Amino acid sequence: MQPSSRNIQLVTATIKDYQLIQNMARFYVYDLSRECGHTSSDWKLPEDGLYESFDFKYYLTEQFKKAFLVKVSEEIAGFVLINQEKEGVWNMGEFFIIARFQGKGIASIVAQKTWKLFPGKWQISVIPENKKAIAFWEKNIKNFTEDTFNKQIIEVTYDRHQPERMLFSFDSLNKK
Repeated sequence: MQPSSRNIQLVTATIKDYQLIQNMARFYVYDLSRECGHTSSDWKLPEDGLYESFDFKYYLTEQFKKAFLVKVSEEIAGFVLINQEKEGVWNMGEFFIIARFQGKGIASIVAQKTWKLFPGKWQISVIPENKKAIAFWEKNIKNFTEDTFNKQIIEVTYDRHQPERMLFSFDSLNKK
């Protein structure tokens, strides 16, 4: 059964949710390893069997960053971590829906709710090897903006193993 939009919530996360987000981030990295795991040895399974993620605490403590828990009928289903750049552009930092809720249209609803909650200019950057994410973002941004977005390959300096990114840029005010 497909959940309806009204059963899907974005709930502002607080510092009390830090460990929950970090625990889910292990599954986020595991999911990403399917698409991107071959790009460097950084993706190999740690000796203790627990994937690690970047520390996302700053999304809960810094002024221009926002963290949300995704809930489906009150059950935790993932997280959305965003930040606002200097020029006022919103950036989708991290976006994750746990496996149990994947493939049900929930991620599309969550993306749209996020863009509506923070109207304006947006950027979403994706590792080119992450073909599923590129297809997801392109389809959803195209539908949301009625095909008024930009897509380009850029080079980043913060990741020596994967310096290229697919960058989607759009204005969430240009929507249906």
